[in-house]
Amino acid sequence: MAHNGLRIAFRRTHVAALALCAVFLPWSTAFLSMAQMLLAANWIASGFMLGDWRRRWRSVLSAPSLAFMSFFLLHIAGLLWTDDLGWGLDLCRILAPVLVLGVILSGSDRLSSAEFLVVLRLGAWSAILCGVFGLLFSGARAEDYRGLSMFISHIRLALLLCMAVAVLLWRLPKSTWQIAAHVLGTLIAIYLLARLGSIQGFVILALLGLMAAWKLTAKRPTTTRWMIRTLLLATALAPLAMVRTAWHARSFPVAAALEARSAGGEPYSHDTLSTQTENGTHVWTYVAWGELDRAWRMRSKHGLYSQDGLGHPLLSTVARYLSSKGLRKDSLGVMALTDEDVLAIEQGVPSAHHRQGSLSARVDEVLFELDQYRTTGQAGGHSVAMRIEFLRAGWAIARANWVIGVGTGDTPGAFAMHYDRTRSRLAPQWRLRAHNQYLTLWISFGILGLAWSLFTWCWPAWKLGAWRNPLFIAWAIAFGISCLTDDTIETQAGATFFALFYALLVFAAPRDELTAPGPASPSPP
Repeated sequence: MAHNGLRIAFRRTHVAALALCAVFLPWSTAFLSMAQMLLAANWIASGFMLGDWRRRWRSVLSAPSLAFMSFFLLHIAGLLWTDDLGWGLDLCRILAPVLVLGVILSGSDRLSSAEFLVVLRLGAWSAILCGVFGLLFSGARAEDYRGLSMFISHIRLALLLCMAVAVLLWRLPKSTWQIAAHVLGTLIAIYLLARLGSIQGFVILALLGLMAAWKLTAKRPTTTRWMIRTLLLATALAPLAMVRTAWHARSFPVAAALEARSAGGEPYSHDTLSTQTENGTHVWTYVAWGELDRAWRMRSKHGLYSQDGLGHPLLSTVARYLSSKGLRKDSLGVMALTDEDVLAIEQGVPSAHHRQGSLSARVDEVLFELDQYRTTGQAGGHSVAMRIEFLRAGWAIARANWVIGVGTGDTPGAFAMHYDRTRSRLAPQWRLRAHNQYLTLWISFGILGLAWSLFTWCWPAWKLGAWRNPLFIAWAIAFGISCLTDDTIETQAGATFFALFYALLVFAAPRDELTAPGPASPSPP
């Protein structure tokens, strides 16, 4: 009887520690680490007290578990041919959750359906609460989408919000009020994604929605099924068509007849070769430089040739903001600005339409970045345009080190050398790494290391049947897309997002959530 009571206590601690990992993920890396230490301590203590080490390690040393954990071991091996051991060891420390969670969850009894849902739902509600907390208390301006996420990168928070939507809608509860709560939570998560300006988040949600709708129509009559699926595909492609139209709308030619002088008599400057526009108005036409400078000094303490709050040239921000309001870049245009407009410009808001912090504003900003990059080649300070430069640099480094890569710790040095050697136009503070996890793995470990990394991500899930679990597929889509635009696993939050959800959905998910028989589970922790 006492032995059973001890087993139950260890089991409850195991589930509670997992829930704490999910809950603390968007809030605090310190508390997240403590939750993982509690999980590990409970697993070790239960092993000694219950005396079932042999059965545990039989599961830990199974092929799927070893394959998953070999991703961490690959980074350890990569230290053998690296020069910057400090950076390499730090990356290995960040990736430690892969080893810790891989061992503990593969060496523990699978969760029951109730335990599984509790862990996932608590994590989902925690991510939503974190977003709401930032919205209410961050003090960030509506257009400052990064500042809305107070405790974690806005990119990582967006991923957690996408998973929150998937979890809340995956298996709805039975009571009406609980269903209403899940629907409300979903709507809040989507609203938060919009406020975060997460284009990536909406791409993920669109793919998840398309996947779910595709599956739900599987049993429909053939004609009805394909009509619905065709409509779904058209709906999914519609935003792409709208973005393409908006892109082309930004590049219309400058009018042939332009006024020569301002109302104050100063000659206008018209750059007829530039196609950059804001809200349908060309940015670099109707610029009266002298009037613009004098009038701006009357409205602001910040000089026209200084930088705005985001580190961009204030002159460019002023010109873009005036254009977005259909105003000319002269004294009349500047004096027509309100005090709120002037403050927004000083803070780095480039358009009057960005002050509401909407997703459309973020899309518009990205289009402007790409248009500027296309016409001037300037990318510094603009995240999407800079990523193109990062990818070009990363591709060149990968091709030069395509077999075994540069090692775990030498990726930053390889990029720094490449930027210096090619005399990159990026300022030193913008000379960053690939921001593409697949390319980073290739650079670090060569094409063979990249292939093995993808194997460690895919094969264990396939072997244990997780690929037939819709929730695992949802996570795989979110994680896979995030790796296209970011080095997702090279921060503690990102590495834990990867390790926790993977181990939870592959090694700890209830057996009835999987379709392939796996190795025998050991006794409960």
